[in-house]
Amino acid sequence: MKKGFTLIELLVVVLIIGILSAVALPQYTKAVTKARFAEAFTNLKTIAEAVKVCELENGVKAGNTPSDDTCANFNDLSVSIGTTAEDGTTSETKEFYYHAGAGTADLSQQIKAVASNKKLDVCLCIHEDGHFSGYVGGECHGETPSYDILKILNVPEDSTNCGCC
Repeated sequence: MKKGFTLIELLVVVLIIGILSAVALPQYTKAVTKARFAEAFTNLKTIAEAVKVCELENGVKAGNTPSDDTCANFNDLSVSIGTTAEDGTTSETKEFYYHAGAGTADLSQQIKAVASNKKLDVCLCIHEDGHFSGYVGGECHGETPSYDILKILNVPEDSTNCGCC
């Protein structure tokens, strides 16, 4: 008697592996995306602190954006995140574009820094008081995610669009 697997047994094993991978792959994608956004949260906190230090050094009152955009230019901030554009308006890493001191007309919602994802149509903002908000859709840089990334990140959606897209 020959020992081995029949064709039916091999097909069943392949089918089971296919079903398991179809179930696991979306969860894996979400976990990887969430891990990549952790980089953005850390960098936004760093940029926000650099903007606050710049504002203190330049005598800018809380809630006001300097008219010359001194604290919105990475060349004037004591922070180095990824590659900074020559004019200092943006800094970028493999996954994100960063903008410092975006500001808004509503002083209670003063935005200190913005990160926009290069692959997904998602922007994150950090506000004066340190809370994060986000925006999905609009005119960012990539495609809209097929899952609710802001819910996964536990970040409320901001209708002001963060000033990044």
